[in-house]
Amino acid sequence: MESRNTPKSHARRRASEQPDEHLKRRAPRVNAVQVKPPPPITRRGQATRQRLKEALTKLLQLRAYHEIRLEDITREAGVRVSLFYHYFQSKVDITHEVLSEVLDSFRKEVSSRPKDADPLAAIHYANQRMVALYATNPGAMRCLLEVHDGMAPFGPMWRELTLGWNQRIAASIARQFPGVFRNSAEYLALAYALAGTADTFLFEYFVQKNPALLRAHSSDEDVARFLTTLWYRALYLKNPPDEFMGRLSGFRQIAADAV
Repeated sequence: MESRNTPKSHARRRASEQPDEHLKRRAPRVNAVQVKPPPPITRRGQATRQRLKEALTKLLQLRAYHEIRLEDITREAGVRVSLFYHYFQSKVDITHEVLSEVLDSFRKEVSSRPKDADPLAAIHYANQRMVALYATNPGAMRCLLEVHDGMAPFGPMWRELTLGWNQRIAASIARQFPGVFRNSAEYLALAYALAGTADTFLFEYFVQKNPALLRAHSSDEDVARFLTTLWYRALYLKNPPDEFMGRLSGFRQIAADAV
């Protein structure tokens, strides 16, 4: 029988007492600090912070959120990785701020709609704003709509915005058609259905860049008029005036054939 004090037994004990270097190497890196840094007070610091946000915005246009590393953001901004934590708590933190600014800008644009606009003008204004949101921020929209909540908490931001957006639409429909639905939830359901159709189309067009859709509608205004015509037909069961539809002559033929 082997003695407890043999060289082999000492070697086994030393091995068992050593940390597992393989596990140490594979330990996940935690890209965050415990407390969100305060806003910088110097112009240089403010400029550096803005460069980091602009760098992330550019990278989101090129690749998915989970493919972007802090090193990519700081390299694009021209700063050291260690400097990042002087301005942001984590990659989630900076992304949340960038997305919040995009959505806040959209809210302001929508709220500036002329109050005396007729129904067609109001619908078209809303679709123009939604088209602009996707056209100028395809990377941010992909991040909002594709990133799973378990990876980063961006989904609730979009759900909050769409709830408010669809409540506005539902209220407008209820004012024009009072009492046609049993309750406000049914008006809201119609609003979600209309807006959801637009969201799916815009995601395919601007984020996925579906070539068939790009061939069908060559400009942002064409896309907005197409969606506005769909909404108008769904609500009023007729086409918008011919001068509005322009090249969307197929809708006129559909209406004629349906009679």
